[in-house]
Amino acid sequence: MNINIRRLSVRPWWARVGLLVLLGTVGLGPGIGPALASETAQHPAFGDATVFASVPAPGHPFGVAVDKNRVYISTSAGDFFADPSIGGHRNSDGERVFAYDQKGNLVTTTSIATGPNSNMGLFGLALDGNPNPDHQLYIADMNGRILRLSLDQKDAAPVLFAEAPLAGGWMATMWNDLVFDRAGNLFMTDDKPRLWRVTPDGQASIWFQDTRLTGLFGVAGGPLGGRIDPTGKFLYFTITISLEFPGEAVVYRIPLVDHPSASDLEVVHRFPVVYGQQPPQAAGLAFAKSGNIYVGLIGTNQIAVLDPAGNEIRRISSPLFDSPWGLAFMGQSLLVTNASIEPTEIPDHWKVLKVFVGESGLPLNRPRTSGQDSGMAEDLQS
Repeated sequence: MNINIRRLSVRPWWARVGLLVLLGTVGLGPGIGPALASETAQHPAFGDATVFASVPAPGHPFGVAVDKNRVYISTSAGDFFADPSIGGHRNSDGERVFAYDQKGNLVTTTSIATGPNSNMGLFGLALDGNPNPDHQLYIADMNGRILRLSLDQKDAAPVLFAEAPLAGGWMATMWNDLVFDRAGNLFMTDDKPRLWRVTPDGQASIWFQDTRLTGLFGVAGGPLGGRIDPTGKFLYFTITISLEFPGEAVVYRIPLVDHPSASDLEVVHRFPVVYGQQPPQAAGLAFAKSGNIYVGLIGTNQIAVLDPAGNEIRRISSPLFDSPWGLAFMGQSLLVTNASIEPTEIPDHWKVLKVFVGESGLPLNRPRTSGQDSGMAEDLQS
């Protein structure tokens, strides 16, 4: 087999193993022309990508949330394939949540301890609707925690809001993305074949599980990005690299009922594996007000656009993309985090990109929460 080892080395760990059996040649992705910056910034074209902000160490921006006058970015510096003998690395310096103003200037930095030699960091972010002085940011830690950070208190320390009731670390459960429903419950994707619901008082329980959600590698490749649709009745989520449809990325949906059944699970869209190309590997997703769905494809370094029925209608490519992980709307553009997961780090790729799409985003649910009075008040600042 003619395998491009260098290309494989910069993809998430599940792209570096296993799929060598499926693919004969690894290429650079579909032959779609890159979306370059337009000649005049005042008249951007669909797909024009520019750098919104650079992300300092520890780098690897994952999650993104847009507030009234701030943009919050989480990091995950631990390598998914953290074996030093093959170039991976572990992170003992903790992770960060960075706050930027609307022009991309770094305003504040919050340090969050993740433990020594960690190979998992932070991902999903969700904002509540509390007014000052009790506005909160909820942070998914892929080590099985949800943290809460007060945004109105200077130098506030993150506190533990919820914890997965399973032992075994990320190999047992890896909370990825999180999104509020209208009642204030948080719904969580798990890289294992399950979804979680966390009540407003921080109690976590498995909400739905099904073998069809299993990732190709068992402990990885399962549910990743998650968002609630414009009707407020369905949770949509991505499967990064599916076992049910080997190597494909999948978008599913399931109704927001108390006890969904196996028959409730619906396929919205499948991204096929194309021989000779990187597997697509779906990550974060975001809804436009129109109902269009934007999906980050970290394998092919693209953003796919689905219509409300789940049909792919466009692809966005840019030479600036390097693992487009998290997505969030700001105005008529998407903010896209460049996770840039690679054994040999390239700090210049740690960017938040601004991609013009010509439509605005669906407002996320931001319920009132009990803020500092709920959850477990454990100081987690490093």
